[in-house]
Amino acid sequence: MDAWGGLEMKNLKQHRRVLLLIISISLLLIVLLQAVAAYWLTDDLSNQMIRDASIRFALGMTLVITLYFLGFDPFMKSSKSFLWCAGIILPGLLIAINNFPWSAFLNGRTLLNEPRPLIYLFAIECLSIGFLEETVFRGILLIILAQRLPQTKVGVFQAIFIASALFGLVHLANMFSGASPLETLMQIGYSFLMGALWSVVYLATKNLLYPILLHATYNFFGLVLFRLGSVTNRFDFVTILITVIIAILGCLYYLGVFRRLEQREISHLISADESNDTLKS
Repeated sequence: MDAWGGLEMKNLKQHRRVLLLIISISLLLIVLLQAVAAYWLTDDLSNQMIRDASIRFALGMTLVITLYFLGFDPFMKSSKSFLWCAGIILPGLLIAINNFPWSAFLNGRTLLNEPRPLIYLFAIECLSIGFLEETVFRGILLIILAQRLPQTKVGVFQAIFIASALFGLVHLANMFSGASPLETLMQIGYSFLMGALWSVVYLATKNLLYPILLHATYNFFGLVLFRLGSVTNRFDFVTILITVIIAILGCLYYLGVFRRLEQREISHLISADESNDTLKS
């Protein structure tokens, strides 16, 4: 066995518990979803959500295993305390929860058309989206860009910007499913901002689980009533005002988090080789 093959096997053995957990959970979810679809659900929407979620979990699991195979650990255990990690995550969680059309909901301008149990199925679908997209855009693309660009804070910032911009531009595809140009442009904009936020969360915690959960929560609160019901006049004055305030505060907070990141920790995250030098200041 050559040296590269030895490195691959070493990485797989080192992370075998995490790999087994990811594989087990993903396979269990896929099997359960398929069983529910086969024996209890007959409507097209439910089966579509199950099919899409199963595919995403399978693809995400394959990519995560590939990352471990190449020597990267996307689910590192943070050296920081639980309270420190909570401080990084909670503002992003507040932004995600605010994505719900609260004003329209409280003023009776929302309607749930589908059976309530589908809410749980939709939550699983959102988790599958977060799992796959965060693995692709933060776990892979962000790391590749950070490796290719200058090994400085500026270089990492550029990597965040490019990865987030590409994440936003991917949503151009929504125009092919009936979204208007204005809706698509807005989605590109806030997808860029959220992608940058989740990038900072990943760099700070070194654990892809946190941006996955934030991504899933953001999608769930923002889309559940639109996917399973209807909303009238979502963007009233109150909603726009609160969203703008939270967005500005969130941007300032996570810019501060990025500035306080230790360069050595970022260098360690983006390298499969623990002997990497410290990022230059």
